[in-house]
Amino acid sequence: MTPRKRNKVEAKETMLLVCAKESEAVFFSQMRKDCRYSNLTVIAEECSSLEKFIDAAVKERNRGKYSVCWALFGFNDVATDVEEVKSMMDYADKKKVNLCYFNPTFDLYFMLFATKPRAFISDSEMIKNRVQASFDGYDGSVEYFLTKGLNLNFRIYPQLAEADKNARDYNIISEIDTGIVATSLHLFFDSLKSVCGKADMSHNLKNRK
Repeated sequence: MTPRKRNKVEAKETMLLVCAKESEAVFFSQMRKDCRYSNLTVIAEECSSLEKFIDAAVKERNRGKYSVCWALFGFNDVATDVEEVKSMMDYADKKKVNLCYFNPTFDLYFMLFATKPRAFISDSEMIKNRVQASFDGYDGSVEYFLTKGLNLNFRIYPQLAEADKNARDYNIISEIDTGIVATSLHLFFDSLKSVCGKADMSHNLKNRK
């Protein structure tokens, strides 16, 4: 009797996103739900320095045996600067942690959905003011992302391609001015698509009809 062949199902890769602030983790946790990224895990690890943050991400990656790990932070979240970020890239690479950063603040993520700056902006308050002009009540807090900003990802998702272009154009400006791109977000999204697949927003559309 010929033995029955069993269907082999390859194990799906998993991704860990470690955020430097609880508010960032809340936002990306909602994005995870909106886009149905079942193999994405989002956590927060608040640390006083970039090196400690990377080490915390390594610990969590090893604990969960994730295929891919990203550490997401604004420069002001971990009190870092351009020179330190550049010097820590090799360290993070050796630790198998990818860096998704925003110079100077995570608020830059939302600003790029609303506008494309023509010059590098180092003032975090100026960036926040621009975001607040486009998103009523925005303050970047945990409470905001759990209340007024609960559906923010769903609202801005249709502008994702435009925001990506804005980020790439802005990175050219930033690299000329500071010697480093303002954000590595595009690399994170490329990795997210590769590991987690295409976002499925259909259930959100049905729920909001």
